[in-house]
Amino acid sequence: MLDMITPNFSKSEMACRCGCDIYEMDDEFMRMLQKLRNEMNGPLRVTSARRCDRHNDAVSTAKNKKNAVYNLGQASNILISGERTMLLFEKARKVGFSGIGLSQKGNHSSRFLHLDTLPRKALFRY
Repeated sequence: MLDMITPNFSKSEMACRCGCDIYEMDDEFMRMLQKLRNEMNGPLRVTSARRCDRHNDAVSTAKNKKNAVYNLGQASNILISGERTMLLFEKARKVGFSGIGLSQKGNHSSRFLHLDTLPRKALFRY
């Protein structure tokens, strides 16, 4: 399949949501995300991954948006809620993700777990 970055993640799934079609992800990040998916024994629904500078400026709440993890293809948000969130969190730590952010407030359809591979250890909530 030409549209696939890994066996379970497609270019369109990882592409910027603004419609610019930029989809390039960091190879190590994608290796880790695929390993995490394998560990979870089921699909992971990506709601945000690669972002172009313009889209990141529009949607990011980060103070420093220059060279953000999304712009570098080193982050994604996974739609998840309930007890699977804790399972994903535990497995993400074991796989080696260095940044994990939790958003578990509000409607279940908007709850997610942020994953990134910046060279630091961080746990945060939205």
